Amino acid sequence: MATIAITALPVATAAATTDVLPIVQGGTTKQVTNALMFTNSTLVAPALGTVASGNISACTSTSMTMVTPILGTPTSGTLTNCTGLPVATGISGLGTSVATFLATPSSANLRTALTDETGTGSAVFATTPTLVTPVIGAATGTSLVLSSFNAVSAAAPTVASATTIAPTTPIAFVSGTTAVVTITAPSPISAGGGTITLIPTGVFTWTTAGNIALAGTAVVSKALTMTYDVTTTKWYPSYV
Repeated sequence: MATIAITALPVATAAATTDVLPIVQGGTTKQVTNALMFTNSTLVAPALGTVASGNISACTSTSMTMVTPILGTPTSGTLTNCTGLPVATGISGLGTSVATFLATPSSANLRTALTDETGTGSAVFATTPTLVTPVIGAATGTSLVLSSFNAVSAAAPTVASATTIAPTTPIAFVSGTTAVVTITAPSPISAGGGTITLIPTGVFTWTTAGNIALAGTAVVSKALTMTYDVTTTKWYPSYV
């Protein structure tokens, strides 16, 4: 098509805006209002396709669809309706490993994103947590309760000496003269070991026929400490 001077084009009809771009389509001169310019353009509700390199056909700024455009740095904009932003590469200003945690919020990824953590393993919350080999510093305002083995708050009970006795408190009086063969280890001593204190009120003996390591004879009112070891499953007396 031969080059035609702008002055030779038919006069366009009046437009409501001064942004008028004359084009020729099908032999007829037409006008495009709000034409998209490459510099400082304002786009109204555009539908953006996948961004990549390519050419842009003549289009207007309202409700247009751009196919694989290369977008520069905008001066302003609202991304309310945009989707598909990759967390790992699409967000700037995040701390180290924060994007990894946002994509996969595991305890391990949270620990990597923190800079002042201590210990390893799963995140711990306040209610019934399970701690594996914790190192506990000096505690304030707290109470450690192990099953029924608390500080004694009542008179120690009396257990009659017998072939098998089963004391359930940290301190117990033992009456009678029957030889003791087996002492049933209470929880939590049965699982992790520990001690109980027996105070004889009668002269009984204990033997090695059951789970007591050394035989001996009780002395009235002389406290007898029995220490239980879970490896040997034996009680070791403080005297014989």
